[in-house]
Amino acid sequence: MLRGVTKSYGETRALRGLDLALPAGVTGVLGPNGSGKSTLFRLLLGLEPADEGEVWVLGRPMPDAALAVRALVGFMPEDDCLFPELTGIEQVVHAANLCGLPRVDATARAHEALDLAGVRETRYRPAAGYSLGMRQRARMAMAFVHGPQLLLLDEPTAGLDPEGRAQMLELVAEIGRSGTSVLLSTHVLADVEAVADHVVLLSKGQLGFVGPIERFRQGASGPAWRVRVHGDRDGLAAALREGGVRSDPIGADLTVHLDEADLAQFWRIAAACGTGIAGFGRAEEDMAHAFVRHLHIDDPLRKVGTQAEASR
Repeated sequence: MLRGVTKSYGETRALRGLDLALPAGVTGVLGPNGSGKSTLFRLLLGLEPADEGEVWVLGRPMPDAALAVRALVGFMPEDDCLFPELTGIEQVVHAANLCGLPRVDATARAHEALDLAGVRETRYRPAAGYSLGMRQRARMAMAFVHGPQLLLLDEPTAGLDPEGRAQMLELVAEIGRSGTSVLLSTHVLADVEAVADHVVLLSKGQLGFVGPIERFRQGASGPAWRVRVHGDRDGLAAALREGGVRSDPIGADLTVHLDEADLAQFWRIAAACGTGIAGFGRAEEDMAHAFVRHLHIDDPLRKVGTQAEASR
């Protein structure tokens, strides 16, 4: 949890009065370069103190409790952190030892973690000969070998082929389902869409959005529904307009803008005008459009909306 956190590096203000309570499950941390994502991770790991405000991780104040917290937190950095001369199993055992696991337990857990990360016989080879994808897998195993309560991942799918990326994301999702809170920082919006329950978006050190991914993609004008019309689409649109319901044409379909509690009004209008409905479901923005829209935090109306999201 962050309360009023500000952090600067010289003249550059990386975070600006940030208030943030992180939910359980998998949370995608999004933002352009320089938005404050790396600074957020450094503060959560206790590597640096905040200039102003409070940082609490797993109920402990940071950076005062940093040593105790790091035994409960896993971190996979974007930068390479492998020792070239050590084998994969030696790397992961070393990481487990650093988190307080005795040698025998560390070795057993290391093999389990490497199995889950998809590192097979290469675990007995020096890391100097690893491909980029294999290095990613080994680093992931190092991050969760000790069974952390919180896992911080920085670009975990970088360098992976499509199959390896899918396997890595399934592992992230599985870790989240097991009860570990996961923060996934990435520029790949599809990764967040695939596994995240919640989204945190930062821009210029400020909070652009925090909340469920469904709300992130909800659209600027509130809840919307995609309607596949069997019959007179334009006639249905006219009837909806007369009933005070906004709709927009999308190809042969309509996007209808209504709160869920008011959906009965749509069905009454559709039934009255005799238009058949072949399909009905929630309409959502794609991740790219939602990302761009939520970046506009300098808009006073956007700030009001963001504060409302954060308070829910």
